[in-house]
Amino acid sequence: MGVSKLDILYRRLLLTKLFIRGWGRPEDLKRLFEFRKMIGNRERCQNLVSSDYPVHIDKVFK
Repeated sequence: MGVSKLDILYRRLLLTKLFIRGWGRPEDLKRLFEFRKMIGNRERCQNLVSSDYPVHIDKVFK
């Protein structure tokens, strides 16, 4: 798959080396956006982990 015009334009504007090889496959980006929508919904997100899942606190900040 070729590089999109948006990738080329974005890389020309970049001052750092972030995303120099593109943003990834379109399928992966679609999955990331779907995951972001799911995590953004607090009620749905709370059901991803069981309520009795063990939580360990390693550090206490004051």
